[in-house]
Amino acid sequence: MNKRAFHIYNILVLLVLLCFNLLVLFAFGIGEGGIDVAAMVALVFSFLLWGVFYFIQFVRNEKVWRIAWFCIMVVVLYLWETGYGAWVGRVIF
Repeated sequence: MNKRAFHIYNILVLLVLLCFNLLVLFAFGIGEGGIDVAAMVALVFSFLLWGVFYFIQFVRNEKVWRIAWFCIMVVVLYLWETGYGAWVGRVIF
């Protein structure tokens, strides 16, 4: 994975994450309950996770390192966005 592809793939993941989180915020906005702190923590922490994984990939220049951590990032963010993040937010608050 060269540097250009590395940045393109990560930006695409960020855009998908942004679209999904904006959709979630819109759903909270039209709902009766509104958004609570636990949901906001889950949304904000998903971007922090993306940033940490991006930095981990950026630190090393080896192709295998970047591909492995990119795959781990996609799996972790998928699990986070499909319910684990909300569970962690409810446990904390």
